[in-house]
Amino acid sequence: MLFNSLTFFALLIPTLALYWLLPWQRARLALLLFASLIFYGFYHWPSVFLLLVTIGFNYTVGRMQSRRRSGRLLAAAVAANISLLFWFKYAAFIADNLNGALSLLGVSLSVPRPPVFLPLGISFFTFQVIAYQIDVYRRDIAAERSLLRFAVFKSFFPQLIAGPIVRAKDFLPQLQNPARFDAASFHHGLWLVLVGLALKIGVADVLAQFANEAFRAPLTLSTVGAWTGLYAYGFQLYADFWGYSTMAVGFGGLFGLALPLNFDTPYMAASLQEFWKRWHITLSIWFRDYIYILLGGNQRRQSLNLLVTMALAGLWHGAGWPFVIWGLGHGLWLSLERRATGLPAKNNRRWRCLKIAMVFQGVCLLWVLFRAPTLALAGDYYSRLLLPPFTASGVPQKLYGWLAIFALVQWPLAWTLTERRFVALPLKMQWLLALVCVYLILAYAGARVDFIYFTF
Repeated sequence: MLFNSLTFFALLIPTLALYWLLPWQRARLALLLFASLIFYGFYHWPSVFLLLVTIGFNYTVGRMQSRRRSGRLLAAAVAANISLLFWFKYAAFIADNLNGALSLLGVSLSVPRPPVFLPLGISFFTFQVIAYQIDVYRRDIAAERSLLRFAVFKSFFPQLIAGPIVRAKDFLPQLQNPARFDAASFHHGLWLVLVGLALKIGVADVLAQFANEAFRAPLTLSTVGAWTGLYAYGFQLYADFWGYSTMAVGFGGLFGLALPLNFDTPYMAASLQEFWKRWHITLSIWFRDYIYILLGGNQRRQSLNLLVTMALAGLWHGAGWPFVIWGLGHGLWLSLERRATGLPAKNNRRWRCLKIAMVFQGVCLLWVLFRAPTLALAGDYYSRLLLPPFTASGVPQKLYGWLAIFALVQWPLAWTLTERRFVALPLKMQWLLALVCVYLILAYAGARVDFIYFTF
């Protein structure tokens, strides 16, 4: 059940209407849990049992931690959650690599390969409950006493599958008492949903056609065609996930619940460190708080900590060597940036624009590893980008317009998404922006491409 489908809105609209009609908080929470289970089970109903088991397990362990703080219990809880993620996402990858290594060594033994099935959103909700267990252990938050509230925290459908990764200290207090209907928040939530749909359907799904064609057979591309296809993918990925995250925050706002924004014009970053403060913000914070700092952070072995953290971030995105190398590339770049902080810096506008362009180019080059299913295909794509012959034939001209327009409007669009700025605009401007979004949605509704991060 995709956010950009009529089926989803057939679930959302009656749920939303009934939610605001119910005066009792327990009834509202029960309704949200029921809707979340329907949403999650629509894709693969047996996965609902996995979700319920993890809810019951993590609630129970949290309550046990509240009575007696135990490092062993925390380790067991983290290991149990990671083991589920490991089995569904990485067991086949490890089996394939072990079989490859055994074959090279001439050993006839074959490691059984488990069947491939990846429950939707398992990477996201696993990280969410691991953070909860660690925060309860640290006494940063109290363990949730209500199983119903904890279940809604764990399964709230707008952010269940692809984030943003919600922290318990920010979300659970919102579930304590019934929210009052606020017309301005509801209005702003509708705008976020509309913008997210327009980004997904009118931008990401259009660019996906060019990006998929480019990565299907990279050796047939011209040099300019390869670069243009790469830019198409870079903006497709950005618009796709920015669109999903914006819709998730908007849906939360419709229910009177605040979710964190996940993007802040990352392609305007003048350093890679700044890029990761703007891209997939909740995941970046998670890796900083629960991996990087635990490894020692900036206090010791900073370069190694960065490499390990970003390699794990790459592996989190997908079970494949291209993702690992993509993460290591970011870790190495971040490490070099940290070492260069002592060099004299220029602070004028031209220098910043040059740095933004350089960071964007570097991020796009690493996106090749993120998009290519194999290292061989990534190598083929890099060969068309960086090696002769340098030709410029076969580039679809209309793609330039899409890329230029989206690059120009990303900042003013992001400006309207924060602090209810859209609601404060003149009514005529609100209608104009809404009509542009509606046009993009209706004009390109036939593309129907899945959200990229649903597979992570």
